[in-house]
Amino acid sequence: MSKNLVEKISLWQLAVLIFIFEIGSVAVVGVGNESKQDAWLAVAIATGIGICLISFYMFLLKKLPGKNIFEIFTFCFGKWFGKVISFLYVLYFVYIASRVLRDFGELITTVIFETTPIEVVMITMMMVICYMLYLGLEVFGRTAEVFLPYVFSFILLIGIAILLSGEMEFENLQPVLAEGFGPIMKHIFPKLLTFPFGELVAFLVIIPAVTHFDKARKVSIIAVLMSGFIIMYQRFIAIVTLGPKQLERTVFPFLSAAREISLLQFIERVDLIVVFIVMFGIITKVSVFFYAGLKGLEHIINLPYRYFVFPIAAIICYGSVQISANYAEHIEEGLKFIPHYMHVPFQYLIPISITPLFIWKVKKQQRGTDKHGSV
Repeated sequence: MSKNLVEKISLWQLAVLIFIFEIGSVAVVGVGNESKQDAWLAVAIATGIGICLISFYMFLLKKLPGKNIFEIFTFCFGKWFGKVISFLYVLYFVYIASRVLRDFGELITTVIFETTPIEVVMITMMMVICYMLYLGLEVFGRTAEVFLPYVFSFILLIGIAILLSGEMEFENLQPVLAEGFGPIMKHIFPKLLTFPFGELVAFLVIIPAVTHFDKARKVSIIAVLMSGFIIMYQRFIAIVTLGPKQLERTVFPFLSAAREISLLQFIERVDLIVVFIVMFGIITKVSVFFYAGLKGLEHIINLPYRYFVFPIAAIICYGSVQISANYAEHIEEGLKFIPHYMHVPFQYLIPISITPLFIWKVKKQQRGTDKHGSV
């Protein structure tokens, strides 16, 4: 296992990973519920912020092509302090992977395997993820590529099926902006600002591995835009099907909306389709955070990341179980504590704060290169 093994994914695979990553756990916990009937509008505004964020990330990466976020930290702060910041990001990625894994465990044990211990569900999921990541980033990219058509078509068909079942009440969308933009913006900052679009910070590790890197910015923006559209679509379905009041009380909004499907007295209870969408979304999302953490350890310890796959997987599984006592506590912590004290610093404050120093050091390096070349 050589550390110098170069792993590459295509532009299409990058777009697929971003798309599925963004819609991953949104189908479980939902976003924008507090905005009631204006949830779709809140998501639309947050999508615009997400596009600006991925553009900023690409700006950083293009300054040092082929270098990931951990290598940028070392470039800016030197070997030792750069590794300290890198280790903090490793802890962040592993922690968020644990939270996302817990999302899936809660959904499965609530909807399908009600008597199965949640530990069994999450360990089984992690075994699949471990195998995939051990085989490498290219295998991960191809796996996402294969399952994309199913995820995309199932989401669209669920909305069409609910419409044909006569369960949609478009009056639930009114009144639009009943309380103005105030409540929407309050919900966007920081909740929608950080989840799901701010979590794109993990792609600062994956994007440098893309072929035709010069086109990665355009592809990433399109992928974020498409994922935002699908999240808006999910929110739209939940609102018109359940109504604003029920939407606030529902634990799994998209699943609850899908349960309203009843066609030809035959097509009913399509829970498994939603679970499939969520399952692959969660696999992708956990894998991205997991891989980002592994690459951080590779950079810090100077060993191939495959050495750490199984030990870190065990930590993620243990953390997902110990992270909270129940689902209510898990969601409360994820929506109130995490956005302010973890997401905002790691997704926004640290990357933005290092930018002036990073630009200065890049220019200094270029001047040195030009001077050396002229000599």
